[in-house]
Formats: sequence, C-alpha cells, structure tokens
Amino acid sequence: MSQNAKVLIVDDEPFNVDVLQQELEDLGYELITASDGKEALDKIKSQQPDLILLDLMMPVMDGFAVLSEIKADDYLRDIPVIIVSAANDSKSIVKGIKQGADDYMTKPIDAESLKLKLKDHLG
Repeated sequence: MSQNAKVLIVDDEPFNVDVLQQELEDLGYELITASDGKEALDKIKSQQPDLILLDLMMPVMDGFAVLSEIKADDYLRDIPVIIVSAANDSKSIVKGIKQGADDYMTKPIDAESLKLKLKDHLG
C-alpha cells in the first residue's frame, strides 16, 4: 500500500467527510478535505492529491463539473477519481464513468470496499 499517499475527500456534508476520515486516518494516508467543487479544484491544483474521493451533489459546483475540469486538464487527468455518492441510479453511475471516473461507490460507504478500492488505485 502506498503509505503517505495524499487523498482528497470532497463532500459538502461534514458528517460524510468525518466518516471517510475516520475510515482512512489509521491507514497512513495524508487527508485533505474540500466542501464544494470550487474548493476541491483549488486544492487539487495547489496540493496535487494522489487520489480523489468525490461527491456528486454539492453546491457551487457539482461533482460532474469537477470531474470534467480534472479530466480536461493534462496535468490533473491522471489522478484517480472515485465517485462517492448517494446517487445509486445507473444513469449517474454511467455518466460518472463516461466522464472519466476511475470507480464509483454508493453511500453509505462500506469500509472494507473503500480500503480495497484505495489499495487498487494507489498500489
């Protein structure tokens, strides 16, 4: 597992951020958080995370818009993005994957699945 990998958690709900932080803090990842899409893009550009956990339904700029910006940027496009969303309809999942998301998890998050996905994408 890639120790000290930097993971950006993007979610507008503090409870969801806390849950993800609690699941990941013992695994040795450096955690960064953002509460909306614009803040997420600023942090992606300034802190260059190794992986992004991205919520879809957020104010200011939704996850699909953030994903589009990441994938349109030559410098950022290779950062793995795992969508973490309450939207579990196939339309949202297909749209996210088509836009370049590397994986998709629905809330509530299963801790073991999350750990496996991070390991897969971070090596």
